[in-house]
Amino acid sequence: MAYVRGTRVVVSTRAGQAKWRAVNAATTTSGATVKAFRIGAAGPVALVQSADDRTLALVRKRGSTWQTVRLATVPQTMALGWPGLVLDAKGLPIVAFSRWNSLNLNTQLQLVRLDANGRPSTQNVTRGGFPQSSVPPPAAPVLVGGRAHVVESYGFHTVTGAFEWYPDGKTWTGRGLDVSRGEFPIGPVLASLLRGRLYAAWSMSMAAFDAAPVTLAERATNASSEFVLDRALTTALALPSSGAEVAANQWVTSDELGLGGDNVVWAGTVVSRGEQVGLDGWIGGLAVAPKSGRDIILERSGNLEWYRSPVRLTTRVSVRTFPGAGGVTIEGSVDGPSGGRVTIFRERGNGSRQAAGTAQLSGGSFSFTDKTGTRPLLYRAVYTAPGTGIPFAALSAPVL
Repeated sequence: MAYVRGTRVVVSTRAGQAKWRAVNAATTTSGATVKAFRIGAAGPVALVQSADDRTLALVRKRGSTWQTVRLATVPQTMALGWPGLVLDAKGLPIVAFSRWNSLNLNTQLQLVRLDANGRPSTQNVTRGGFPQSSVPPPAAPVLVGGRAHVVESYGFHTVTGAFEWYPDGKTWTGRGLDVSRGEFPIGPVLASLLRGRLYAAWSMSMAAFDAAPVTLAERATNASSEFVLDRALTTALALPSSGAEVAANQWVTSDELGLGGDNVVWAGTVVSRGEQVGLDGWIGGLAVAPKSGRDIILERSGNLEWYRSPVRLTTRVSVRTFPGAGGVTIEGSVDGPSGGRVTIFRERGNGSRQAAGTAQLSGGSFSFTDKTGTRPLLYRAVYTAPGTGIPFAALSAPVL
């Protein structure tokens, strides 16, 4: 995995059971983040973008050393969209990103390739400012038949949409993947290929409906799309043989708890085949592991945690609350295991969290009474799977 700690770009490699080896791969500016990370035939590659979205750099392993290549820098009136990364068969990087002009909302989509020596070559996918967008459009390259295509989402004048751009002779042609009512995309757009089908996922703002739906688009010959979550930030797209799985993070705001401020309580969610599996924490990554397993990265309490499931994630936790004069009764169930324990946490709008107690599973169900009279709050039920340690979870509706 790759992340930024202070001003250091850190790449951490699993070196054994519960052992990780971290190396400082590069230096960056304060507040910078890793936007994309891939591992190919030539080793790991990371895209690092500055906090002001004006500088984009690529960090990759070259032999026993690390190389940093600056891909783009824009002036104060411009910004870079969330970039995407794919590696070719030799492990060489292909990067897509947009340049966005804050004065006229024009955009320019670019594709950058690095050769074996680290020399970048840039190709303009779009020109003339199309499409205009209220925010910098995110982009993601994907290899289709050995050729690079680029998926780009945008939002302008209450219309949001996504294009798949593909090389067409000496120019590029855009194929529409989706169009909806909304304001602008949020976070990355993610794209990949499975058995010749293109899949893409992203989130968008629909403030008029108090929503930020997660869109999953699919294109074989014709494109189709659907909302798989009503309000969440998309962070990962995995494509096992069973079909697309989208990881996103749902949330409850302080306003929904009747409090002021900008604090948010997050709930990680994986959507697969129309089913939702909740996890305790912010999902930073989801990938297909060997033997049809799943690798998961969670951020919990300021820590990065890695888990491996030998199978597809199917354990679902549910939780309901019943406030009364004597406290709050929390009831729920865990699909799959019939025994074990569930930990009940109180979650508050200021981001604090406290364990209220544990409940024994009986036939897959649990019940617990919290005698606290403090309001408002949320409850989170967490079931830790034996063997893997994966914290499956569900967040309750606000208790006001």
